[in-house]
Amino acid sequence: MKTFLFYDVETSGLNPAFDQILTFACIRTDLSLTEISRELITIQLRRDIVPSPHAFITHCLTIDELKHGITEYQAAQQIHKLFNTPGTISFGYNSLGFDDEFLRFLFYRNLLDPYSHQYANQCSRMDMLPVTALFRVFCDHVMNWPHLEDGRSSLKLELISDENQFTTSGRAHEAMNDVEAVIELARIFSREKDIWAYALDFFNKTKDVLRINALKKEIRVGNKPFRICLMVSASFGPKNNYLAPVLHVGESLPYKNQSLWLRLDREGVFKKNEESGIYDLFVIRKRPADELIVLPYLDRFIRKLPLASQQTSRENLEKIQSDPDLFFKTIQYHLEYKYPVIPDMDPDAALYQSGFFSSSEKKEISKFHGTKNSEKPIVCESFTSIRVKTLARRILSRNFEDLFPIHSNSEYVDHLRRLASSIPGSNGQGNQGDQIKGFRNDMKYISGQGLVHIKEIEKQEKKLPQLTRIQKDILSWLKIYIENLFVSGVEAP
Repeated sequence: MKTFLFYDVETSGLNPAFDQILTFACIRTDLSLTEISRELITIQLRRDIVPSPHAFITHCLTIDELKHGITEYQAAQQIHKLFNTPGTISFGYNSLGFDDEFLRFLFYRNLLDPYSHQYANQCSRMDMLPVTALFRVFCDHVMNWPHLEDGRSSLKLELISDENQFTTSGRAHEAMNDVEAVIELARIFSREKDIWAYALDFFNKTKDVLRINALKKEIRVGNKPFRICLMVSASFGPKNNYLAPVLHVGESLPYKNQSLWLRLDREGVFKKNEESGIYDLFVIRKRPADELIVLPYLDRFIRKLPLASQQTSRENLEKIQSDPDLFFKTIQYHLEYKYPVIPDMDPDAALYQSGFFSSSEKKEISKFHGTKNSEKPIVCESFTSIRVKTLARRILSRNFEDLFPIHSNSEYVDHLRRLASSIPGSNGQGNQGDQIKGFRNDMKYISGQGLVHIKEIEKQEKKLPQLTRIQKDILSWLKIYIENLFVSGVEAP
């Protein structure tokens, strides 16, 4: 039986590898959007997480709520089971751009398959945000659309919910409230049966690829034909009516699941970089059935583009066609591009660089999960995979401190010590040796950053008061919490 699993998460910050899901809410429905069940999971704040003040004054989770939650390891297993129930179509709002990546890293660091919910057991993923963008552009009569004070349209779920008076059970930015709002949105869109079915097919990998491959190659650069298409994405913004003309330039050579696209409506991007000898531009990397919707370059669709976008697109095509050798050299660079290997990446962030678990690693993982909690510390010491052993020991340090005291894990103690770093100067980074590296060559949020950001919010609040009493109380709690987070227990006795 196929079902939708509408879900939302609230997190400790914005980094999917290093921040933590704190609340997870879901509602399972049948394909007619009739509710079957719902679940709300609250997760304890881990000791190795420095909370982002900006995140907490947005979702307004309190310490009282979090301390009654379950451990992350327990939550990961429950959520993984929900997503991998046969026939589950997971569905969020901007989920492919945010929530799903948080889930992948949650599963990975807890030694669960991070990808199975995307393909196994007839499971798949969808995202309501690109569907909403599609309806906003091509079927906007279905509901009222919110506008910001400057007149621009907005696709923020909170504003859409308010504008259309959705019936929900909680406050905005509360996970279950947002899940209910997404279902209300789906019910409105599903009344337009044809466009609803057409939109959902973009999240079918086979159909998405077939649709793109069926489009004619109508633009020639030199002697080579290319597809010119329209791409729909909320990221293009209301100024561009959430649309962009794009040129399909080929498939990535090292990454077989990525197609490459050039956006044609950007001014000043087709200029030669004298140092590299190629155009100094970025390409859009699309994966099958992701949040980027590709449409044919038809007149009835082109008319939805702003006139400025149409004009810039024509001018950029002329530049490309006037110097095909430079264009092909640029494209070849991007087709061959490999993501750089990041040395000393933290184990939590190594999902993409380290790749899939091997068959031998899966056996050790299965042994870890199948062992009684009291015996897990002994079992993990027998593991031959350094990766599995490191992640397993972190699971024990984070979730079973009574069975596996922090000081028995020197690697984790060092991790905590580095999180206690302050920030020298104002560049927002800790000492070079204390940095905990992520997969984007970014750094894990440390205590010094949290305290600096609290001061910045307090300074802004004095100039222009905007915080509610609840937000002020949360900020006061966060300041005390972060100041005392690593005061004791970090250094080994």
